Amino acid sequence: MHQRNRIHSRIFGIMGGIVLFVGLLAPFTMGSSEEVVQQLFQSAEDLYNQADYEGSIAKYTEALEASMKEGVNTAVIDKDFTTLVHYKIAVSYSRLADQSDNIDHYKTAIDHIEKVALTAIVPQYQEALIYLWAYNLYRTKQFKLAELKFKQCIENFPNSIFLENAWYMIGQANYKLQDYEDARQAFKVVLDGFPDSGFKDKVQHLIAQSYLNESNYEQAYREFNKLMTEEFKDYPDLQAEAMYKAAYSLKQLGRDDEAIERYTDFIKQFPDSPYVTAAYFDQGAIYEERKNYQDARVNYELALQGAAHWTLHAKIQSAIGRTYFGQGDYENAIVSYNRLLEEYPDSNFIAEARLGIADTHFRLENWDEAIVAYKQIINEYKYGKYVVDAYYGLARVYRDTSRWTLLLEVADEVKKKYATSDDDHVREVLTKITSLRDTAIKNRERETVD
Repeated sequence: MHQRNRIHSRIFGIMGGIVLFVGLLAPFTMGSSEEVVQQLFQSAEDLYNQADYEGSIAKYTEALEASMKEGVNTAVIDKDFTTLVHYKIAVSYSRLADQSDNIDHYKTAIDHIEKVALTAIVPQYQEALIYLWAYNLYRTKQFKLAELKFKQCIENFPNSIFLENAWYMIGQANYKLQDYEDARQAFKVVLDGFPDSGFKDKVQHLIAQSYLNESNYEQAYREFNKLMTEEFKDYPDLQAEAMYKAAYSLKQLGRDDEAIERYTDFIKQFPDSPYVTAAYFDQGAIYEERKNYQDARVNYELALQGAAHWTLHAKIQSAIGRTYFGQGDYENAIVSYNRLLEEYPDSNFIAEARLGIADTHFRLENWDEAIVAYKQIINEYKYGKYVVDAYYGLARVYRDTSRWTLLLEVADEVKKKYATSDDDHVREVLTKITSLRDTAIKNRERETVD
């Protein structure tokens, strides 16, 4: 809402000045009919200044209707009174939409703009109409059309007071369209052309975020670092986010030591940031990848303490289970996975937890429990990553217990089920199962000979 008000204020400034100038001259030149129109218009202005936009719309409409009566000379009120009133109605609808988030009000604003945009004769009105038109197109998510209108404002009025806003909104429109390069070009015009811009914090953030969205982690890291300078010290929340995302970019680049250092500094500097939970989780993932399961679990547990939503709780609980499993602490792995099953039964990590339990039983050589657990995954989930992994686990159980016929049945079933799959993980697991199948054939032939 703050950004919207900032954008609108420039419109109201120029139009307010014009109306005030006309109002000072009007008493010397008006007849009674014109005075009625001006009084209605002034009443609308008063309501508008009180943020009573529905009231102002009604009064502006009355003023417009009164101005159309026979014999009324609106030229003594304003050179292009009809355009002015339609514009003010459009502004009121736009403001009303900002207040209520009712998109239909933006559309109504556009209707009023279109009635006068092509016939407006006052340059200031033409300029303001085009900009307001573009803004309302943007608010109705017509981003490409909005961009064209903002550019029209820039081209037709190169010295426009809306120039900075227009470039900023062009950047925003392209960002929404995920045309990130065009967005960055527009944002850089704001940074380079308007060094004292009130948008500089938002612009720098969106430039950095656009690179992150493109997985260009090196450039994202550099751009987020720019937000950590003295220039942006008055935006602590933005700096916290930037510091976290710079660390995340380092992690994605595989620069893990630097990432951990940056995460640690971030947590110390911004302990109350909503990104602290993510920082702990990311550090846990780095340590887990290094097979430093103890430090991984410490960070995951810290992340769990700060996690705000149960979906994140489930994700972290699954990761904690993996650390116990990786460490060979199978009893605690089962406890951790079972906690996930009991506390978060609707999460997306149930299949992963069940596979973790099955694999843990396998490691403990609890063959019957492992078989039951693997089959439960296969029967319940039918397809997917964890199902093919369950087939592989089941095949290994049969290998280790010398149940060659059952192993062959599993191998043939999984080969048929995934015959047309082009998923890399599935193909990799199928290769492993094929190897187990070959082992089963050789051992069954040997048993037959014996």
